[in-house]
Amino acid sequence: MHTCEPSARQRWMAVLARADAAELAPFEHALRDCTHQLIRPAEIGMTLVRGRMGGTGAPFNLGEMSVTRCVVRLADGHTGYSYRAGRDKRHAELA
Repeated sequence: MHTCEPSARQRWMAVLARADAAELAPFEHALRDCTHQLIRPAEIGMTLVRGRMGGTGAPFNLGEMSVTRCVVRLADGHTGYSYRAGRDKRHAELA
């Protein structure tokens, strides 16, 4: 049986993406000191939000929401993708 368990790195990325900006602020210096290259600087866009009646019904378009994304490459070659609900560029880059 194959399970789709997320890696430790994926779990940490999920924590950082869901953290409040105030929770990341004390660690901003350490996060920015990590050698990285901005592949795609933080940018704001819109995404379509879909829903299902009762969670299992036919899908429908609920509306649009703002989302901020950022892509960085670390010195060790790992590439990080951050998608954050809202319009906080600083938070997307830190995550």
